[in-house]
Amino acid sequence: MDSNSSVPKKSSVWWLVVIAACGVFAAALLIAAFTFQRSATSPIGEGEVFVSDVSVISDLLEALPEPDEAVRRSRNALNVEAVSLLGPDGVITTSTSPTLVGSLLSSPLLAFGASNQRFMALAGEIPVELAIDGVVEWPAGSVLYQVLSPLDDGQLTLIHYDVSGLLQRRTQPGELQSETLQLIALGVVFVLLGIAGLVGHMRASRRHSQMALESQLLRQHSETLEATNHELDHALAVAEEKIRIRSEFVLMINHELRTPLTSVVTGAELLASGSLTPSDANQVVNSIVSDGHRLQDIIDQILAVARIENKGLTYELRATPLAEVCQAVSECHPRTLSGRHEVQEPMEVSTDISTLGIVVASLADNAFSHGATEVVVGCGTRTAVEPMVAVGSRPETAAFITVSDNGPGIEPDFLPRIFEKFEKASFSSGTGLGLYIVKLMVEALAGSIAVETSPQGTTFEIALPAIRIEELAAVS
Repeated sequence: MDSNSSVPKKSSVWWLVVIAACGVFAAALLIAAFTFQRSATSPIGEGEVFVSDVSVISDLLEALPEPDEAVRRSRNALNVEAVSLLGPDGVITTSTSPTLVGSLLSSPLLAFGASNQRFMALAGEIPVELAIDGVVEWPAGSVLYQVLSPLDDGQLTLIHYDVSGLLQRRTQPGELQSETLQLIALGVVFVLLGIAGLVGHMRASRRHSQMALESQLLRQHSETLEATNHELDHALAVAEEKIRIRSEFVLMINHELRTPLTSVVTGAELLASGSLTPSDANQVVNSIVSDGHRLQDIIDQILAVARIENKGLTYELRATPLAEVCQAVSECHPRTLSGRHEVQEPMEVSTDISTLGIVVASLADNAFSHGATEVVVGCGTRTAVEPMVAVGSRPETAAFITVSDNGPGIEPDFLPRIFEKFEKASFSSGTGLGLYIVKLMVEALAGSIAVETSPQGTTFEIALPAIRIEELAAVS
């Protein structure tokens, strides 16, 4: 009796493994389908549209010998209002609209971008009429979105967008994606396989008594429900956290971009009205430049995160004497003070000086933007903080760089999330990307970063891999 009953018991174990595996794969595929469909139909950012369009124009300029033909094909391919090429002096040399050829950029913001080879974008009135295929489609004074971007050969491209058309470009097709259907279909296959496994399990269990069968089915059902509930609770928690972060980011980026952009547009309209005194006009121009820099910083941070996450960080680690590292970090920000430089023993640090300088400068800028009036950069061979939060892998033998400030400190509730993407202590304190970028760079340098904070100030300590000179000589 015992020998015969052992066979179906072993068989039932294998059936349970198959059913559980099919359920897990089915749940995972359906969640992946939902996530992919949500991502494929979410609005894309203006920056992605601009970068993609400039890339198309650059490719056509390289492929075609005649600039006139290249800009004409670019406008047709992108379906924009006008595409123009400019020299560094801001004069339009080639354009799909003949009315623009030979004209100088009238917007101070665009002119500033042209003279400094920087990306600029604004929505404002155009000074001259705009023609498409010889027909005036946009009279002077019409409001268009204008984007200025430098090219690799020193030229610049100016793209005119219809604002409503740009909004349509940002909206991705809402139809069901073929990849989503494939994932759903594959999930259904695993569901059917799970059902088939359940049927096989029932057939293998027929040799047991009815009571034993009912008890086994109830136990399996309870275990399956518990596992499913756990998976669903976890998936729901992850989805809710992603939704919260995305919603907060949308609100934040709307506020951070709209405020300086409104200031730029208002200032440009005041300048265009000609009603300002020279002194007032100068103040308006300074305000426009300041807000333009603010917009550029926000866009640069977002693009930096996307670039690092998609392509990684470009850096070169090399052995550098600790004294040289200390000197470099003390000079990487114009407003910081030089603090302790306690080199207790000669060391060489494996790092990239340029990337490390960006990290220290970013920490200093973050401190100044959050109320600090004094920031001190220190360097040494011994740790100077009691870490409250730390990320990265702390080397066994390390050199330490500290950035200390006299600001108001970090709130205890916010402290565990300071290095997470889009997290920030208040709605008006930036994009929430600065410390996240710092974390990515420190981890790329094979180091760690820790923080100690109080109402009297905050200290960030970077630990970098190092080797003592005597140990290096012994190896040699």
